[in-house]
Amino acid sequence: MDERNDESGDAASNGHRKAVVIGGAGFLGKRLVAMLGGGDGSFAPPPQWPRFDHVHVLDRDTYSEDPQSKRERETRGIGISSMIGDIRSKDDLRAALRGAHTVFHLASLVDVGLKKNSAIEEINVGGTRNVIEVCQELGIPFLVYTSTEDVVFSETPVAGGDESLPYPSKPLHEYVRTKIEGERAVRGADGERGLRTCTIRPVHIYGPEDPHAMIESLEAFAERRVPFLLGNGSARFDVVHVDNVAHAHLLAASKLHDPETRDRVGGRAYFTGEGHAPNYFEFLRPFADACGITMPRVRLPGPVVLLLAQAMELVHRISGADVPFHRFHYHILVKDFFFSNANAERDLGYAPVVSKEDGLAQTIDWVRTLKFSS
Repeated sequence: MDERNDESGDAASNGHRKAVVIGGAGFLGKRLVAMLGGGDGSFAPPPQWPRFDHVHVLDRDTYSEDPQSKRERETRGIGISSMIGDIRSKDDLRAALRGAHTVFHLASLVDVGLKKNSAIEEINVGGTRNVIEVCQELGIPFLVYTSTEDVVFSETPVAGGDESLPYPSKPLHEYVRTKIEGERAVRGADGERGLRTCTIRPVHIYGPEDPHAMIESLEAFAERRVPFLLGNGSARFDVVHVDNVAHAHLLAASKLHDPETRDRVGGRAYFTGEGHAPNYFEFLRPFADACGITMPRVRLPGPVVLLLAQAMELVHRISGADVPFHRFHYHILVKDFFFSNANAERDLGYAPVVSKEDGLAQTIDWVRTLKFSS
């Protein structure tokens, strides 16, 4: 366990409010940490956000703070510290969580490949149970957990679905199963041994510095590894700016803190989007245009895409080789998969702090700085 303090941790140990962000060095985590420090000056912090005196980051990677966020945080007198650790280690968790008032658990392993990966179970299920148990052991009162829209993912399309949707009886992928088990554990722990919990289910997150699917898709188009688009273009897929997801986490914490709203949100899960559900490939188009990348014009019909996915799975079963495409991708990209924010709006007071237009403009400005081979 390697610890690095950016500032003195006194504020975290003298009775003031300490927030711990597990996974705070990641894409979403860094934005949440910035907002816990008062933001980065891009918009005024909403009055509903809870106030903390100290923020502590636990991650397997080194946390680095944006200069503008640091200035905003220092102006507000909020301390920060970080350590390198792993949620599979209860000792690491105890060191990071001791003295915490509220824990934000964002750490997760996203792996939708077909090759077996034991770390998915160890991190998404075992690690989450460790977080719960250490919170209870140390008497930490509040835990906000980052789940995913994928916990209701199945072969059945979703158009404007809400939290009444059940978990699938047979998850289509191990990643989906492990996120279901992690969410169940967090929701089931609400009210046990003094711990109150709330779960945020983000839809597909995007924004500046996004290291995930957007970059992979643009690289594939730039290198002409994908000669066609999937489906007829009618399928809708939810997207949300990263700052809106961090905002939802802070609102959930605030509602847990308030005795008048605690029982309403405790143990519940909330989808978090922004009412923006385009076709995924049409969502990518302005980013591709900004980089001078030509997207394919040919579209494969849904039935052909399904046959391709099944063929890829057969190749994997016969050879053991990893394949880039299978039925998980087919159902996400060729069928509707989008949700309603109504319950988050009602119970959390959620509304996006970054508009669809501003979020797209910010991200386009960022992708213009990237270099793609062609």
